[in-house]
Amino acid sequence: MRCYVNAGRGRPSDPEEQQERKARLIEAAHNLLTEKSFRNITIREIASEAGMQSAMISYYFGSKEGLFIALLENLSTQHFSSLEHLAESGEPLKGFIFATLEHLKNNRIMGRFLIDDIVGQPGPLGERFIELFPKRMRAFLPKLIAQEQALGRMRKDLNPHWAAFSLMNMLLMPFFAEPIRERAWDISKQDVNSPQWADHIYQMFIQGVEEK
Repeated sequence: MRCYVNAGRGRPSDPEEQQERKARLIEAAHNLLTEKSFRNITIREIASEAGMQSAMISYYFGSKEGLFIALLENLSTQHFSSLEHLAESGEPLKGFIFATLEHLKNNRIMGRFLIDDIVGQPGPLGERFIELFPKRMRAFLPKLIAQEQALGRMRKDLNPHWAAFSLMNMLLMPFFAEPIRERAWDISKQDVNSPQWADHIYQMFIQGVEEK
């Protein structure tokens, strides 16, 4: 865990330094989410982790919630940037599955963050999450599936919207239902992080949707 204790604590005027400090606060928030829930993280803890004064969170993000919205925006940008060129690849759905599982593996905080602090909790944080992840995926994945249908690689009788939602359930559930997965099904974190698991998901999905 990186910590920036006693790094400069004033309000810098240099734009690059301001961006660097904002990035440090976002990184600190991400680090703390690996240890506790959003609700239990204090502004003081975030500032200490980043080596800044607590007032800097309000200065840069308006509030703790604003900081975590910025974290979600960063994660969304990273993930969807990795998907930009999939449509041009030979196996776009396989690439999508591997890229999405890699993102989930590298951001395991998202499962607990979603369940503990976003689902069922009204407010800007939950609304922004829906905009940044599920709605962006709704706009992206059905188009990718429709492209595969047009190329004759997937059954044309399938609703691409429903097929996309089904695939997302296959990808997300093992991460968001971790206690059940491990305690009832004896499927480990190492299992779902492996290339074999990604290929398993791909084979299960593609065998049900490919054109015979």
